[in-house]
Amino acid sequence: MTARPFKPEALVLGIALIVVGVLWTMANMGAIDLLTTLRRWWPASLVLWGFLELYRTYTDARTGRSE
Repeated sequence: MTARPFKPEALVLGIALIVVGVLWTMANMGAIDLLTTLRRWWPASLVLWGFLELYRTYTDARTGRSE
């Protein structure tokens, strides 16, 4: 059985869904103001995605894989 290639998009989407779910739950409990929190922190998901894309490019170049 062959291992599936690493997909940064899937990881970022999964992490984003978990984070949004936790934030939404906290907002429903009155612990945070959801819209203010999302406005402040959403760019972090883009930064994480960028790092994962760079990592994938680096590992693809080392292993000789191309898309």
